Amino acid sequence: MLSISAILSTLGVGGVLGFLAGMACKTLGRLAGCALGVVFILMQLLAYYGFAEWHWNRIAEFITGPAATAAEVATQRLWKILTYNLPFAGGFTAGFYLGLRR
Repeated sequence: MLSISAILSTLGVGGVLGFLAGMACKTLGRLAGCALGVVFILMQLLAYYGFAEWHWNRIAEFITGPAATAAEVATQRLWKILTYNLPFAGGFTAGFYLGLRR
């Protein structure tokens, strides 16, 4: 089995930059997940003590409707930005994938 460093050295600069970008996205995703988890806990505490009432069916409709479409467009735009003018987009893509997986 090949090591990550052997694969990245084969892919070159694009692979290394992609790997670092993938790791950064993974870390930011984890931080965002933690923040959303804390917000959910706070929302449930407010509901439990009678300070707030949440209409989860409306929230679910919003998340699966316009918000889902907006997230898809944002993801496509982010990928366009990350690979803009890169002569080594193939290496970057492979490195990005490895960075997300690591």
